Amino acid sequence: MVKKKKMDSQKFDSMSDPKIHHLAQKVVKRHRNLFVYMIFGFIAALINTVVFMVLHKWWHSVVLVSNTIAFIVSNLASFVFNQKAVFINNVDEEHSTWQKLIVFFTYRIISLIPDSLIMLVGLSWLHLDALLVKIVDQILVGIFNYLTTRSVFQAQETTMIARAKEKIKSRKEKKR
Repeated sequence: MVKKKKMDSQKFDSMSDPKIHHLAQKVVKRHRNLFVYMIFGFIAALINTVVFMVLHKWWHSVVLVSNTIAFIVSNLASFVFNQKAVFINNVDEEHSTWQKLIVFFTYRIISLIPDSLIMLVGLSWLHLDALLVKIVDQILVGIFNYLTTRSVFQAQETTMIARAKEKIKSRKEKKR
């Protein structure tokens, strides 16, 4: 019993280790946008799901109409979330809000295609529960949306190939 208490206190002490704390801070700082996007993405997905369910289940609207209206409402909210709360570091200052909105919705319209297909197949062909299909749909589409949304709001970093070329060039110059 005494041994177990001692081991538990050692675990606790190792958790307060400054190295672990520093590593955790680095991870959070490096992936801050992803973590915050996941929170606001969940809220946007919830908005999408609620709007869809109200239109489709309660008002008996057609799947594609319900899905498209839910798409528009949730993506307008998502744009505001991303602009104001998610992507606040390394922000693209070169483009106006209107330019970002156009690019954002261009990407999102691309994601509306698999979104609608998932809903049609799940509800019309497989006859699955609407809520279950919508949840699966939002998870799959959400992954694609994160990748494209990042490119809209963050300043573009140089590609890995461009960085490699710069390193090679700088090494050659150092050898001269």
